[in-house]
Amino acid sequence: MLRLMLAAIPSKTPIQTLFSTNIALNTGLSALMIVAAIVLGLLLRRLLIRHLAGSVLDNWITQTLGTLVVIIPTVLGLIGALATWNVQLVLRFFGGSKAFNPDNLLSLSSTVIQTLLIAALGYGIARTIRAWTLRGLSNTRMDINMRTFIARLLYFIVVSVTVVSILLVWQVPVGIPIAVLGTFTVTLTVALQDVLRNLIAGFYILIERPFFIGDQICVTAPGMLKYVGKVEDIQLRATILRMPSGEEISVPNIFIFSNPVFNNTHYGERRSILEIGLQADSFTREETSSKLLTLLKGRREVENKPEPAVMVSRYIENKIYFQLRFWVKSGQIIDISDVIFEIHALLPSADITVIEPI
Repeated sequence: MLRLMLAAIPSKTPIQTLFSTNIALNTGLSALMIVAAIVLGLLLRRLLIRHLAGSVLDNWITQTLGTLVVIIPTVLGLIGALATWNVQLVLRFFGGSKAFNPDNLLSLSSTVIQTLLIAALGYGIARTIRAWTLRGLSNTRMDINMRTFIARLLYFIVVSVTVVSILLVWQVPVGIPIAVLGTFTVTLTVALQDVLRNLIAGFYILIERPFFIGDQICVTAPGMLKYVGKVEDIQLRATILRMPSGEEISVPNIFIFSNPVFNNTHYGERRSILEIGLQADSFTREETSSKLLTLLKGRREVENKPEPAVMVSRYIENKIYFQLRFWVKSGQIIDISDVIFEIHALLPSADITVIEPI
């Protein structure tokens, strides 16, 4: 009886068996493709992030690139998995069949992807440039406020370019905003041309770095007063100097940019020249020179190289004038007053005039 019942159950036909086998095979291949694509994407992401970890790129842009590396293989894996089930469906979809009408969908998807990509990369690049600028300028003597200003300015420039690029992707006409911005810029330039000239000159000073904060400079122009002082700050409009007499003066950046600037402390030493006048009968070339050179060699603020020298400069009636040239450390220029006192003690009747430093 049992044999009769089993014999009555219809067995699977070869077509049904083949269909079941195809389903299992397609399922396995699809799962394998998706898993392999994800694993490949994660592996590439790990390698990319490890490679970019020590670079100047910001962490945001590094993570964005890592995400894109994962998405691309995953999308390809999904397409391959779909193709294992129906190749014609995939071909018709990407071939633009009217039955599926994918043109609008593909166009919109492409625009959205481009927008996200440009926004992510633009924001990441802006942050990277800002961090790189702050890090690079931290090794200079530039004020922290100016470093921050420059970094933020570059940041907003990159963000502005990113916004314009996104508008172009969406085919939004940017002619009107650009025209309005151009008109506003021209008006602002005419109204604030002096401020902008000083601003641009300040940027040139910061970029070219003819002097640093803390240096002593001398700025002069033909027929005008000269300004000598220690640089306290380089601001947007003016450079702040502390004069030897203690006053603070703001010198417009355009004045410094347009006139000769003497950096008195750029090098490690500076020359000093004292002109000494003696009666001709009180001057003995060998003896007087030897006494003065011995005096200078005993001074700590006087450099041994280049060696001090005594040079006759002029004769006037019964007086002989000679120059005592020596080098002092730039930070100890004021100490030449001690040298003058000692020369006066050595030669009480001498006339002493400071030629350099001025």
